[in-house]
Amino acid sequence: MKRTFEQVEKEFIEAQKAYDKKWNEDKTETWDDFLVYAKNEIDAMTTLGREKRMMMPYELTNIPDFADVMSLKDFIACCKDGSFIDYDGSGNYCIDNKETNITVYPSDIINGAIRWEFDAVAWYNR
Repeated sequence: MKRTFEQVEKEFIEAQKAYDKKWNEDKTETWDDFLVYAKNEIDAMTTLGREKRMMMPYELTNIPDFADVMSLKDFIACCKDGSFIDYDGSGNYCIDNKETNITVYPSDIINGAIRWEFDAVAWYNR
């Protein structure tokens, strides 16, 4: 049975609360130790966040002048060849010269989570 956006959103919020609880109760000494301690919650938020972005409805706005707009095909190529990684920034899907509220990360592309109904990406460097 296919899950709805609302179900995925609810699971994401639960994973985020579990992560926040671990963050607030953290007794680890290093960041690496914390990443191990909260691995399940981090993995859940990553997976659920990606799933949410694949099904969420979108709104359209004008693309800001400071965005670097490229075709979806070019964005995919940049992600696959390593030119863009998550650390570099993120983008928003675009359609018909308008920007959506759906964020896309290079790791989404690498993991095959691509919204093919869009024709471009507005890229924002960090």
